[in-house]
Amino acid sequence: MEIRKLCAKDYDELLSLLNGVFANKYRRDMDFLNEQPGMWVRDDEHMSKHIGIFEDGRLASVVGVYPLAVNILGKELLFATTGNVATLPEYEGRGYFTKLFSLAMEEIRSMGVDAARLGGARQRYARFGFEPAGLCFKIEFNSDNANKPFKAYGEGVEFERITKDHAEGLNFIGEIIKAKRFYVKRNDKALYPRLSTKHSAVYLAKRDGKPIGYLCTSCDNQYVGVGENGRNVNEYGYINTEDFFHMITAYQRKVGQTLNITLAPHETELLQRLSDGAEYASLVSPSRFKVLNYEKLADALVKLKDRTESLSSSEAVIEIEDYGRLRIYKSDDKCGAELTDKTADITLTRAEATRLLFGHLPYFATKNVPANLRSFLPLPLSWNTLDYV
Repeated sequence: MEIRKLCAKDYDELLSLLNGVFANKYRRDMDFLNEQPGMWVRDDEHMSKHIGIFEDGRLASVVGVYPLAVNILGKELLFATTGNVATLPEYEGRGYFTKLFSLAMEEIRSMGVDAARLGGARQRYARFGFEPAGLCFKIEFNSDNANKPFKAYGEGVEFERITKDHAEGLNFIGEIIKAKRFYVKRNDKALYPRLSTKHSAVYLAKRDGKPIGYLCTSCDNQYVGVGENGRNVNEYGYINTEDFFHMITAYQRKVGQTLNITLAPHETELLQRLSDGAEYASLVSPSRFKVLNYEKLADALVKLKDRTESLSSSEAVIEIEDYGRLRIYKSDDKCGAELTDKTADITLTRAEATRLLFGHLPYFATKNVPANLRSFLPLPLSWNTLDYV
């Protein structure tokens, strides 16, 4: 057995392993080259984000760790996706998953990651500290919505399909992303591959000839096929909220299908207006998270929540077992989170702290909490699953 990081020479074998293992798992053809275009560069830099076990010179099992820089209201954090966990069927049952994922956790800690995320099954990953957390709203927007509550929107909007060579359009999209309150940083080379992850089609929206925003759409929830005229809006950006409603309404009329739109919880104005006119809304968790730096993540998200919801003055101290005491506060002129020596109002395990602070479930689903803590909950952690690798 050999355990090592992958390199450029392992490119073809890694692609073959992932396509084969996941095709068997999902019972459909897989195309990782086009589902995760940001990952597939034949060089040591991209391939070294994977740790593999080799048997008899053959790649038998692999796990990936993909660091992602995040900006929340100007504060820099480091997240990491752990994913592409796969073992060839003939090597299953040998403990390779546990061995590799333990190494991945060591890698995450050594990188100074503030929070890690993944999309796998809870029973497989809870022992490593991953919990369902974060918030996303799924909005259903159909032709009745477009032609009745939002009938005044959408006129004069046209959509231009963006490709990797559309420099002007991608530059416009990049600037819109940098103006968001919560975004994953993407350099110029990574921008289009991220936007087109999981077969998403990228559209530039123009109204009366002027760019007003962009959409990334896919065909269905399994991401099968190219996203041309897809009904799932995986990502969007806009100059102002009026532009968003013009764009969404015009796109629904263009494709003639019910749209599924994913919104982050800090998009309070969009949520308020869509709840008046869209068909359905549901709340889901976008990922499973392992929080390594509670005070840094909580500090950024308390500030984000105060920006969008205007918190009332309060203070609460949480004792997190095997971590420390976390003070969350809002006073007249400032808010945030920090470690403290003050007496705790409540004691939680790390898993409970993740679910309570950042979870999509109501606070009483985790524990009964004091009133002074409730106004902060849940903190608006979210995730766009196009930011994967």
